[in-house]
Amino acid sequence: MSMRHYGMALLLLLALLSAGPACPAETPTIVIDGVEDEVAANVRAYLSLYKEPCDVPLWRLRGRLKQADGEARDALQAFGYYQATVTRRFEPATAENACWQAVFTIEPGPRVSFGIIDIAINGDAASDTAFENLVKKAMARAGQPLRQDIYTDLKRRIAELASTRGYVRGHYTQSELRVNPAQGTADIILHYDSGPRFAFGPIRREQDIINPQLLDRFLAYEEGKPYDATLLTKTTRALAGSGYFRNAYVQPHLDEATDDEIPTELVLSPSKRNRYTGKIGFATDTGPRVGVGYQNRRVNRAGHVFSAETSVSKVLSTITAAYTIPLLKNPVTDKLKFEAGYKHEDTDTSKSDTTATSVTWYRVPNEGWSKERSLTLGHEDFEVGNDKGKSTVLMPGIGWSRVMADDRLYPRKGMRLGLKLRGATEQLISTVSFAQAIGNAKAVLALPARLRVITRLDVGATAMNTFEELPASVRFFAGGDNSVRGYAYQSLGPKDSDGDVVGGRNLLVGSVELERQLLDKWGVALFVDSGNAFDKSHVDPRTGVGFGIRWRSPVGPIRLDIAHPLTDSKDAFRIHFSMGPEL
Repeated sequence: MSMRHYGMALLLLLALLSAGPACPAETPTIVIDGVEDEVAANVRAYLSLYKEPCDVPLWRLRGRLKQADGEARDALQAFGYYQATVTRRFEPATAENACWQAVFTIEPGPRVSFGIIDIAINGDAASDTAFENLVKKAMARAGQPLRQDIYTDLKRRIAELASTRGYVRGHYTQSELRVNPAQGTADIILHYDSGPRFAFGPIRREQDIINPQLLDRFLAYEEGKPYDATLLTKTTRALAGSGYFRNAYVQPHLDEATDDEIPTELVLSPSKRNRYTGKIGFATDTGPRVGVGYQNRRVNRAGHVFSAETSVSKVLSTITAAYTIPLLKNPVTDKLKFEAGYKHEDTDTSKSDTTATSVTWYRVPNEGWSKERSLTLGHEDFEVGNDKGKSTVLMPGIGWSRVMADDRLYPRKGMRLGLKLRGATEQLISTVSFAQAIGNAKAVLALPARLRVITRLDVGATAMNTFEELPASVRFFAGGDNSVRGYAYQSLGPKDSDGDVVGGRNLLVGSVELERQLLDKWGVALFVDSGNAFDKSHVDPRTGVGFGIRWRSPVGPIRLDIAHPLTDSKDAFRIHFSMGPEL
């Protein structure tokens, strides 16, 4: 691709990014004057006239217009405007205007505000902190403009909270919204008698899938404790996420509640013990790749899991086997994993063959920071430029990671953070001593006009004396699909006297991408990547710019990018293809 063609393609992409939506088909015009935003939107939502097309018969329109005044007043009263006046003007379709038009002019008048908020919780819930917090927030509404949905939502939330927290006999003794338009006030009266709070009753556990002791560790509730439906949901998520069960949920039997206790039942069916997988993929960094995998989800009733997989590509081939043990203290979040594997990597920059065994303790909570501690014993034969060697490392490591997103697969807003520390010493088995820190961050921010900004930062630092002895697998390189696009995989970094890239002690790479969604599943993007691997404090950055196409496939985002390297490259452009979750 010549630079002239590249520039034309870039201009075309800019035009697509700035383009607005296509002109809609001709529709009736309904104008709401005198009120704005959500009030005007509510009036439109109430108008049955709003659903009529251009070619509707005139007699039907006249019927809708007669209803419109009352509908508009109902919509206004929902927002506290009880003394509004509504006038309308209607223009039927003509030869010049193919569609009819209606204009509603509204004088809303004074707005009613919340006055007295009288919420009384009687029964056992009177001392329940959850109800105290709910009532406290509701009381703060006094003096605010009336919205009827606030009242109905508050009434619903009190009843739902009672049901969730085990007040199964709860009921309203009084529930009113008293509106006095003349005084401009609306008083809320909600009196709720919760009755007694029920407790968790007997738990039925009829299963022969895993040990009872292990099963009980997945339960977030106990017999005899106060009932709380959120704990049943938490238990269901834990059981379903364990991999041991095909179906798993907790069924409360409210109809069998006696002596203020609610019995529950664990409804469980086993998942298939053996799982086989096949994988076919492609990425610019590694080329075509194929792989197969096997997993035994229940080696025994203690919940142990065995897995093995292999993946083959021109650049990177691996084979690994792992044995995972859930830790009985908290099997939902804590696991111990023993792993052994072999990796062959052959890039334009380096070659290496690595065998390793490791033990890792994982803690993966539903929320907050995931944590892992590992100890790896590895042996590596490597060749990087003029550096050739064999190394053995006993490498302890610790890492933290966290993902916060509104959607893990296609986030509109989210962030991923990670930090890993690892090292080795010649005083303990290893042939090289070093300490290393690796950090990464990625953020997605939604903008108007179906735009997203995606930023990425990768950093790394190594402390050691003899760099030439450092294995290729723990050196830093830049370039590739997930690094600096426009440059080949691991083609950036410090060079030796022959001009061969040998990697660096440190790494600093950043990226900014602007993405525009054009259709439901298609989008385009502009991006800038910059950074490099380096030895000393000075970074000699390499920068790539380009555009790409995005497709929201059923298995996750697929990205096709065309990137132009701005410095130090023989290529006018490079194509990058990758897929996988954004965060």
